[in-house]
Amino acid sequence: MSEPQEQVIRAAFDISDWAPESYAVEGVDSELTRVRATKEFAGEIAGTSVAELLMAGNSRGAGYVASEVFTGSVLGRRGSMIVQHWGLAEGTAAASSGHIIPGSGTEDLTGIAGRAEYSQDASGQHYLELRVTFPE
Repeated sequence: MSEPQEQVIRAAFDISDWAPESYAVEGVDSELTRVRATKEFAGEIAGTSVAELLMAGNSRGAGYVASEVFTGSVLGRRGSMIVQHWGLAEGTAAASSGHIIPGSGTEDLTGIAGRAEYSQDASGQHYLELRVTFPE
């Protein structure tokens, strides 16, 4: 039995809704925010996602953690999946990474596994790159 072939897929997305809500924790001097974001994807990853983010930021840097529920298609396979991801920024340096939650795929995405990387180019366009495998 052979290992499933990893596929690399990249698609653009737009943020169609961004609903921030500030919160406070005593003794913290960073800005803390909960955000509900809706994204629209086009290309080999097509559909909509809703993400819940916890964000923290100050004059030196910022970071977030998120759970994102995607519904649509990946390489023509329809269904939904959950991506858990995080990001960190300091000055102009930024990093973002995540994973598909094992067992979260439904319908044609049942068994999907892999990693996710979110990025943004100089013009402000957002991208999602998935490195995924599907069960044989």
